[in-house]
Amino acid sequence: MMVFLSKLCLMFILYSNLFNVKMNLSYDKGEGRMNKMGKRSFRFLVLMLTLCLMLTSCAPAPQQATGNSQAQVENLEKLYLVWGYTKYHHPTFLFGEKDWDEELLNLIPAVSGAKEKEVNDILHEWFVSLGEIDYDVDAENAILQEEKKFVQADTSWIEDGTYLGKELSEDMQRLGPIPSIYRVNAPVNFTANAMGTRVPDFSNEPLYEDMDYSDQGYRLLSLFRLWNAMEYNYPYLDILDHNWHDLLPEYIARMLQGENQESYELTLASLGAKLQDSHITLYNAKYTILEAGIYGVPVEIMQAEGEIVVSNVLKEDCPLQLGDVIRELDGKDIRDVLAERTEYLSVTTEDKFVNQIGHFLLRSNNKDIELTVLRDGTEQTIKVRGEMEYYPMSETAEQPYEILEGNIGLLNPAALQTGSLSSVMRQLKSTDGLIIDFRQYPSDYIVYNLAEYLVNGTKAFLIYAVPTESEPGVFVGHIKYSGRLENANIEPYEKPVVVLMNEKTQSQAEYTIMSIRNGENVTVMGENSVGSDGDVAYLPLPGGMKMMFTSQGIYTPDGGQTQRIGLAPDIEVHPTIEGIKEGRDELMEAAVDYILG
Repeated sequence: MMVFLSKLCLMFILYSNLFNVKMNLSYDKGEGRMNKMGKRSFRFLVLMLTLCLMLTSCAPAPQQATGNSQAQVENLEKLYLVWGYTKYHHPTFLFGEKDWDEELLNLIPAVSGAKEKEVNDILHEWFVSLGEIDYDVDAENAILQEEKKFVQADTSWIEDGTYLGKELSEDMQRLGPIPSIYRVNAPVNFTANAMGTRVPDFSNEPLYEDMDYSDQGYRLLSLFRLWNAMEYNYPYLDILDHNWHDLLPEYIARMLQGENQESYELTLASLGAKLQDSHITLYNAKYTILEAGIYGVPVEIMQAEGEIVVSNVLKEDCPLQLGDVIRELDGKDIRDVLAERTEYLSVTTEDKFVNQIGHFLLRSNNKDIELTVLRDGTEQTIKVRGEMEYYPMSETAEQPYEILEGNIGLLNPAALQTGSLSSVMRQLKSTDGLIIDFRQYPSDYIVYNLAEYLVNGTKAFLIYAVPTESEPGVFVGHIKYSGRLENANIEPYEKPVVVLMNEKTQSQAEYTIMSIRNGENVTVMGENSVGSDGDVAYLPLPGGMKMMFTSQGIYTPDGGQTQRIGLAPDIEVHPTIEGIKEGRDELMEAAVDYILG
């Protein structure tokens, strides 16, 4: 019976594709689910009417067992792979001639219920129905310039005739390098950002803001979209703790088992967290917030001596004190709470979490939050009135620069106004040393301008790798240089410079440090940075969500890793619990001592 249903579904798909059936229903990607759902409902109605007519002469079939079998998951996994590769390579999708989502939604029931031997035939007939592989341009334009290639997507399965069947494998291998084409209607386009580098643009992916969260088709569509978008557009799959392909069956099963918005959002959030990228943010996903709790403790935290420590108290009536070591939240060990948070919130490594989820950690759905802390060597339980606010853990500053005791300048990147660096450096040129505090996130893009004051000549400071249009899943590295040209009208800063960083130093701050640490008088001090660098892109997901992720790879000039491990300081300095309790900034103190010494 399942074979019969599978073939019937496939027949209808092929009929629609080959003869280009036009239904009297409008469709606009921007309008979302209603129009597409109308078309899909119409097709489903026709299919059911045909099925009823055919079954009138058939004996009743036995009921299928409930639940999701391993075979079903394996069938859908193969569909994920074939559909995703085809989506990002086939001209019919790159030119927007067919709706890749609609094709998938029609394939899911056909493939899901088919026998193993039939899946390959179903997928091959579908692949053939998409039409000729013709980009209508000179294919020689697709040859990728060999510089430094970082291959992320694992497409070896395409050559496995045993897995796909000989015919499907051979036909899919015809999808070679993509020539230079007009991608305005493609699943992913590539647009230049403010710095002139090209980033993936997924604006042609519909949001389906009114989706039915119990609809398995749309649940699977969202999972398929996210997994394949990362397979072909995420630069760091090779350094994850998990094999990206091995995660696929697990998350297919999880998405099939759920039937509401909460399970849907948490499944996507969990898969995003497996990317171990502190840029990962799932916007408009309310259940990741509810999972952490709606009430927060009004403090800031940091790590010191392997403990989670209160570093700032933000409300006068909060009974917590500086230096309190957090041990439990509502009776649960704080490390267990952290593990629960990192299931749905992405961090580069388990010991670098403050910048990304520090404001999610001390949260509860109880308004009166119970905290067990270690204070002055004694454990005590304290009740704190929770607030419905989120307290950012990022460092801020009021003034772009200060002159400290000893005639030492302090540059605060978080307070710089756009284009103000040159005037600030004029004010600091007569100081006897300079501290640049990159525990803050820069408010202005000063990567190259700052290096002009600190680096003599131009020097390579990193390799940035961008996704290629011709080979999805392959990134090509380009060397970036920074420093001061010989004829530049810049008065260099030649006194000692200390750059401060810690686990709050992320992204543009890391990029800038790489640019300036080539300076002869520059010393980087503090703790390892987060290790999440490179420009970001946004992937729309059904349900009105968007996922932000890192879209470029950042490497040392010799191709070494920076993602997840971060930048290492020249001189390590770590805060202490006692220093936090006393309200001291021990990294700043060490920087001042170094310059004075």
